[in-house]
Amino acid sequence: MKIKSLVAGALAAATLITGAGTAGALAPEPSGYDDLPDTIFAGGSDTTYRINQEFDVVYNQAKGCETINSFPTTPAGNTRKCVGFDGSVANGQTDIKGNWDHDISVQAFPTGSGTGVKQLLAGELDAARSSRGPATGEGAANFWGIGKDGLSVVTYGSRSVGNLTLAQLQGIWNCSITTWDQITGNAADAGQVIEPLGMNSASGTKSTFQGFLGFDPNAGACVRKVDIDGPGGAAPFFPFENDSKPVEASTTTINNINNAVWWMSWASFRAFPFLRGSAQQWTVNGIAPSATSISNNTYPFTRFIFQVTKKVDATPSAVGSDDVWGATVAGTPAFYTPDATVASGGKPGAVREFTEFLCKNSANHTVNDYSGLSNFVELGNRYTLTGFIRIPAAERTNGVCKVVPGT
Repeated sequence: MKIKSLVAGALAAATLITGAGTAGALAPEPSGYDDLPDTIFAGGSDTTYRINQEFDVVYNQAKGCETINSFPTTPAGNTRKCVGFDGSVANGQTDIKGNWDHDISVQAFPTGSGTGVKQLLAGELDAARSSRGPATGEGAANFWGIGKDGLSVVTYGSRSVGNLTLAQLQGIWNCSITTWDQITGNAADAGQVIEPLGMNSASGTKSTFQGFLGFDPNAGACVRKVDIDGPGGAAPFFPFENDSKPVEASTTTINNINNAVWWMSWASFRAFPFLRGSAQQWTVNGIAPSATSISNNTYPFTRFIFQVTKKVDATPSAVGSDDVWGATVAGTPAFYTPDATVASGGKPGAVREFTEFLCKNSANHTVNDYSGLSNFVELGNRYTLTGFIRIPAAERTNGVCKVVPGT
């Protein structure tokens, strides 16, 4: 571990200025690096599962310290640690803009945003994925907006798409609008009963849509569940978001797939045709979801996606800065103060450094060894691959992220 002292701080400052290394203290202070590799375990959102896996690839292969590669070692257990972790020698690497400790970030299979945040705050995860912002009781967490998305309202099969207003969507899910002719004005739709679907209650996509409607979209008597893949098996349930396959395969809970209506991530809709199936998007209040309409908020249903951390692990050093510190806690209710001496290593420090990697500006990234591109560009390519967009410049608060503290 690095010694927290004026001497260590001065040495690290010299590293920032000169790029030269010092034994056991190559990374700059304040920093979450400690010359030891840690594994960050994150979970939660289904919507952001894939993009976070892609971010992991970029981070896990980013440049870092020269490592001890022999096995066994004397003393035992030093394989993969940074050369000079004990202060015995200087490390030969001088590039500190990547993943210095060669920490590893991994994603658990989705359980939903709400469950992921609860597990984080209970100490069962090191970080959480969320497709919705802070909720009541999450004051110990920071929500780092890392991308932007919209919610697409979709229908299936042969149903022709059109426009839906917010009032019509509210009527569909509160069961006061019950047949498609009330939407289309087509007399042929008079006997076509609208079949709105609900969604997994832990889902951030469900929570976000609920915020737009103003009530629980699962609560109406007309709201459908899925039966997985046909009759039998488990009892009907509200499905995970974005995957149309259980919706289109349900034959006991949905009478006519052409009359079903649901909502899903716009990013997922456009990036993963196997998930969306026959789903087609409607306009909402006359606006189609697109990169432009979501970026400038003219589309009514926009949202941010979040990397969620404990405030004590990762807190912005200052408004506008892309430097991530730890935080000290005092008082009741708790007041969190950015502190350079907190989260200097271990898993908290690893979370801190990974979060900074996602949020820092282009100039603070280094080149990816596999592509020759900046890791900033590599991260940008992952947004394109998974359908999301980066936080628009006007909505950023820290680096390329939008930080929303839990309260």
